Amino acid sequence: MTDHTTSQSSANSAPLGSSHAGMAGGNEVEGGDEIDLGALFQALKEGWRLPVLLGGIAAFLAVVVVLLSKPVFDAGGSLYLGSAEKSQSVSSGALSGFSLLSGLMQGSSMATQVDIVRSRSFVEQAILDSGINTEVWQAGDQPGVHFWNWLLGGHSLSIYAPPSTALHAVLADVTDPSLAKTKLTVHFSSAGHYQITKGKQVVLQGQLGQPAVGPGIRLELRAVNPQYIPQSQATYRLSVQTPRSVYNAMTRNGTLGVSQLGGSSGGTAKTTYIVSVNYRDTDPVAAQQFVQALMHTYLAKTHSWATGQAGATYDYLSAQMHKIRTALSAADTRLAQYQAQSGVIAVSAGAQALIKQEAEYETQRSQFKLQLYALQQLSRQISTPNAQVNPYILSSIHDPVLDKLSGRLAAAQTKLSSLEKLYTPAAPQVVQILAEIQSIQSATSNLIDNQEKSAQQQLQSLDTLISQYQGKMGKFPQAELKVISLTRSSEVLGKLYMFLLQKQEEAAINKASTITKNRILDTALVHDKPVTPKAKEDVILFGLLGIFLGLGLVLGRFLMHPGFRSDEELRRHYPFLPLYGLLPVSGDVSLTKRDGFQLPEARSGFGEAIRLLRSNLYLATAQGHGQILMASSATPQDGKSTVSYQLAAALAQDGKKVMVIDADLRKPHIHEVFRIAQAPGLAGILAGRHSWQESVRQIKEPNVDLITAGNIPPNPSEYIGTDHFAQMLTEMRPLYDYILLDTPPFPMVGDSLLLGRQADRILTVVRVNGTPRKAFKEHLQGLMSLEKPLGLIINGIRVNATYGYGYGYHYGEPGPAVKGWRRMLRGWLQKLWG
Repeated sequence: MTDHTTSQSSANSAPLGSSHAGMAGGNEVEGGDEIDLGALFQALKEGWRLPVLLGGIAAFLAVVVVLLSKPVFDAGGSLYLGSAEKSQSVSSGALSGFSLLSGLMQGSSMATQVDIVRSRSFVEQAILDSGINTEVWQAGDQPGVHFWNWLLGGHSLSIYAPPSTALHAVLADVTDPSLAKTKLTVHFSSAGHYQITKGKQVVLQGQLGQPAVGPGIRLELRAVNPQYIPQSQATYRLSVQTPRSVYNAMTRNGTLGVSQLGGSSGGTAKTTYIVSVNYRDTDPVAAQQFVQALMHTYLAKTHSWATGQAGATYDYLSAQMHKIRTALSAADTRLAQYQAQSGVIAVSAGAQALIKQEAEYETQRSQFKLQLYALQQLSRQISTPNAQVNPYILSSIHDPVLDKLSGRLAAAQTKLSSLEKLYTPAAPQVVQILAEIQSIQSATSNLIDNQEKSAQQQLQSLDTLISQYQGKMGKFPQAELKVISLTRSSEVLGKLYMFLLQKQEEAAINKASTITKNRILDTALVHDKPVTPKAKEDVILFGLLGIFLGLGLVLGRFLMHPGFRSDEELRRHYPFLPLYGLLPVSGDVSLTKRDGFQLPEARSGFGEAIRLLRSNLYLATAQGHGQILMASSATPQDGKSTVSYQLAAALAQDGKKVMVIDADLRKPHIHEVFRIAQAPGLAGILAGRHSWQESVRQIKEPNVDLITAGNIPPNPSEYIGTDHFAQMLTEMRPLYDYILLDTPPFPMVGDSLLLGRQADRILTVVRVNGTPRKAFKEHLQGLMSLEKPLGLIINGIRVNATYGYGYGYHYGEPGPAVKGWRRMLRGWLQKLWG
């Protein structure tokens, strides 16, 4: 303590002239706004309660939200796309082009297959089949399970198992908006018959297990237990959403996930033909049913496309063959009957040659008719958006130009699929490739149109040739002509039948080869733990967020505080001010009406700081009697009065004769602290009603004389500015070693400038984290104009924050006993903060 006192005293005992020289150079040193890490740490240390409080509140709210929320479970399954693997193994550019022309056929890219699985039509059909857009529960029950139910249920999915009396609705849809998401009532009568009502209005009537259609609503109500039939008068509740609204919610919330499973081999990416399907829902049973329904919908639709497209040509050929077979049978019968009647068994060689040639032309004519049919089908399918193209039709058109265009279209569509993942539709790269695809499609359509016209011309030419041969046959004798006609019909129809039979066999082989190879690899299963909420993670996360919010508020309050953050910052700004004392925070010595005046503990930090202030004051002031000290501050909360009276007590304890005058004639309170009468006081003395000797109150503890402010006058400044005040101080000087003037804050009140003229030295008190910088700057500028010696007292520093203050209970001396929870809390805080 001695070393510290000496060093600080030497700094504070600078000549008065040097102090004023520093002041004259400027009131404040710039560049002192950097953040003091020590002060910042101290602010965080003092404000720890706010982050802890906010963290605890956030964690508690997170617990409540988690317990009341409905857990979401993930159901997942996988599909093996064997058809895609088979088709993509084909290296032919033409076949690749055909598959991409078809768009939805086997051989499409895996990205296309993924898009097909999650397409709106597929998902909506699965929603209808699984019934996840409906809720059915018994009257009086509440649908849904909360997280706390799941916890109390032992983390088991068995609590979601529907009871034996549960009902389930599938294929449900509403076209009346007033019925969507509305609680409807299901009233059962005998034999499973029911009525669905909205209020008193009947909206649907039906029977359990059978589809029912009504105005604005349709559904099929089933019992979970097939043997269960609700009793008469049984009542259930029903809520139905449109499949489109459920699909939109899936898209918006991302609860449906369809993705291609990837792999790696030797550090390189490996293409797999497995698609994973996942769906999240608060009902794990419904989620499992939906995933299973979506996979079955995909298999059924793709199988229907594959067999249906190949079967279209097969059916067409079968119908044609049936007609020709019937006509051939009739022609053979007529020929046999005529030969039996006429006796003409055979025709001449010339007629036989004509019949054979005509049969060839008829065969060619049928071939061109099939080609024209294929071209017309292909033209119609290509012109229809998202249409499915028959691969057999493509394979029956032998055209190298079409094959080349198909290859170019395949490459362009593959490039478009890659670009759409990287750019928006308005990107130049996407616009360019779309224009290229449109150009290829236009060229393909033109090529097909030209081939159609060519086939029609070929048919017309063949019709002309056949007519010519039929004219030549008319020149034969009448008897032979009938045989020739019947023979020609039988020969031509027989040849056509053999030709169509060959084409039908080709179509049958194509139909068999188009059977889909796609399979369900993994059936839908539900993970037994919910994906949300994640109780531990959520509580910890929200707790940390609350703590960080509290730290942010503490930090923001620290950065935005208008006052000085630490005594180091204040001394950096005003290095020219002599520092008289650093006073730590001490709540038990503040002047309050309730607690009164209290002396600090002798070995406490505040007591040591006051004695050090007294020592510095001795070194700064001249020896002798009658030293008038004025205590001032910028704001009322700086602790000026507390410092004044504690300093007076310390001087009195050192044997000094001390007078304290309450010169705050605007808001006096010292008489309340010492519990003495307010008058007579300074106001009465200056008004001439009393002498100062009559107004002196002797305070035994701490042995000082005190003059109160007295009754508040209407114009305090005029009273203080009178000669009576200077005369009073003149009379007091010989009688007292120190006279302390407790003044009102300046610049809030200008009385300090009048009082300071009579003072020998001015002590300005500034509180860390309290006194605003701007107010203290104005305060200091006003006091400097008096050209009186100034002394700085920094109040409100924290223990151990500066110079290691914390003298209390050092040297092995026990402090006052702290009992109960306070002692435990203090020990915990000491461990926490080191």
